[in-house]
Amino acid sequence: MQPMHDIGLEIRHTADRGRGLFATRPIAAGSLLMEMKGWLAKGSELQVSWLCLQVDHDLWLCSNGDLLDDCGNHSCEPNAGFVDGRPVLFALRDVEPGEEITWDYSTSLSETGWALDCRCGSPKCRGVVRGWFELQNEERDRLMPIALRYLRPGQPSSRVAFSLRER
Repeated sequence: MQPMHDIGLEIRHTADRGRGLFATRPIAAGSLLMEMKGWLAKGSELQVSWLCLQVDHDLWLCSNGDLLDDCGNHSCEPNAGFVDGRPVLFALRDVEPGEEITWDYSTSLSETGWALDCRCGSPKCRGVVRGWFELQNEERDRLMPIALRYLRPGQPSSRVAFSLRER
């Protein structure tokens, strides 16, 4: 377990989803939780061993799995999201100590054909996590305020400032 005292998060193992991020203190709605970090790569450059977050149509933020943001798990009813459209997670509501920080993977992914069986257990669980454009219109409308900028109609690309790390 790696405590992140300055931001009130620590990495713990979950019962069924591997590593997860957990609050160590109360976190108020609207608080900045973390900026996604790593290096940028095009889809054709991706390696199977990397953990990757899609940040534009053919642009991925990648890591070797050793970053804090690599431990965030999916939920169909998340308590964190990309409120301002950048790859930065904010608390969507008040978070209690011991609560797992989750975000909806579909709010960053535009790849069609990608799917992941969901185990979030939320009453709003979709059963399968899919790319943005494979979601029902109502679901996209619900998630639009917490999706990455490149998925929001009429918004500029997500290629704005990232905290990048050399490979």
